Amino acid sequence: MKLEFTCSQCKIQNKFKPVTTTRGELQMKVGDEVQLICKYCNKEDKKHINRIDAVVDNKKILFALIICAVIAIVLLSFYGLIALAVISIPLLIWIQESKSTHHFNSYKIRRK
Repeated sequence: MKLEFTCSQCKIQNKFKPVTTTRGELQMKVGDEVQLICKYCNKEDKKHINRIDAVVDNKKILFALIICAVIAIVLLSFYGLIALAVISIPLLIWIQESKSTHHFNSYKIRRK
């Protein structure tokens, strides 16, 4: 899972650090509003933390898919069915990433 915000001027998605598992933890770390700078247009903007969204990190899933495919090819010659079970690991990672992003995005902080 990674956190992103949309620039109000150029409408491009930017990454946000630090990454937390819940919006409540993010509020405790950075407060209700965050001062952000767009990497593309260098506009400085103040955003409420409800405007920061979680998205699935496809790089993790792709990395897991490549590693599991290599392991499955090696195991296929020795163990057969176990190699097919290894292929399910990227699917499990994708399911977990989807659940964590849904959990983060479904919880909103009350505006004052």
